[in-house]
Amino acid sequence: MIEKSAVLHPEVNAADHFDAQSKTCGIAEAIAALPASGGRVRLPAGTYLLRDSVYVPSRVSLVGDGPATVLAIRPLQVATLAQNVRKGQRVFECRGKPRLQVGDGIGVKDDRRGGWHGTHGVVQKIEGKRVWLDGPFYMGLATADHARAVNLFPAIYALDEEDVEIRDLTLQGPDNYRGEWWDFTYAAMHLVECRRVRILNCTVKNWPSDGIGVQRGSDVQVAQCQAHSCRGHGFHPGTGLARSVWSHNIGYKNGVDGFFFCARVHHSTCSDSAFSENGRHGIGGVAEGGDHHNIVDGNVCAHNGQCGIDASRGTEQVITGNVLLGNSRGEPGRFPGIRLRDLTHAIVQGNRCTDDGARVTQTGGIIESGASDYNLISGNLCAGMAEAVVVCGRHSRAEGNLV
Repeated sequence: MIEKSAVLHPEVNAADHFDAQSKTCGIAEAIAALPASGGRVRLPAGTYLLRDSVYVPSRVSLVGDGPATVLAIRPLQVATLAQNVRKGQRVFECRGKPRLQVGDGIGVKDDRRGGWHGTHGVVQKIEGKRVWLDGPFYMGLATADHARAVNLFPAIYALDEEDVEIRDLTLQGPDNYRGEWWDFTYAAMHLVECRRVRILNCTVKNWPSDGIGVQRGSDVQVAQCQAHSCRGHGFHPGTGLARSVWSHNIGYKNGVDGFFFCARVHHSTCSDSAFSENGRHGIGGVAEGGDHHNIVDGNVCAHNGQCGIDASRGTEQVITGNVLLGNSRGEPGRFPGIRLRDLTHAIVQGNRCTDDGARVTQTGGIIESGASDYNLISGNLCAGMAEAVVVCGRHSRAEGNLV
């Protein structure tokens, strides 16, 4: 029984706000129909063709009907800029007539200034080769550095929000996309500086950037999600994210890493997941860029292009209980199951390195190199590897390993 004093948060059905002319097919309008106290927006089964991001504010749950609820984008159109742009201006000129539309969410970058230094906005006006944005350029861009605009944006975006829930959705990029890997700020889900976030049972397919990215913020759970054939990383925690749990996920055939620890991630875990046939590492970036006090546990990293797990240039990581199977597919014999480069004060324990292929590609088990030191490498099974366990640090210890 509900207490009379309880305050019930409403549920809005996005079907009641559906509008094919809306940039989000009415999803943004459904969210706007909620009170400031929040509530749930229900996305019934169907395909919602987006022309701009769905913004999820605090205390809002965005809930679909699983794989049958699809948020999709159109094929990418790229416009090359004809002139340099300055920080603060709102208009740019293209070399040819841009294949963009008023109301499109777009991004503009060049080869030197992308990521946090690129600009995202909405097209306000188009006259001939000139395009007006709804906001100013964050940084200047140069034609000499291949400045370009693209009608790409995060399908789901949030900035400095809290108590956000996203679940039971599929985010679909263009089929068979083989073009440029766009920056992490174009990830299918791009959440920045958010707190108390739950992303559950979502799938990203064929996205031209990363699959699910959470930058900065804290207290984040990403569970039972899948990222397939994204052009960048499958999963991407970064830029100081704290206290995050990534578990029971699958990253398959992504262009770069199945799972990528970016800069200054700490007090976070990646566990009980499978990362297979990704272009670079199964799990990459561990420790790099100031990461510390993270746990990588109980994952299967199989048949990836380079390492199963790559931990480099950092300190204080725990890597336990993982299976590293038949990696280094891109360059047979070059990359081990677990690579420890310039890594210190790590525990690497209870992992299994092997190769099940007719052609052995993962010839190394756990390999320490560079300035690595003070690592404990114990209780691992690396039978059948040409280089099973290699330790270079004066104070590192390799004990009780079966090779």
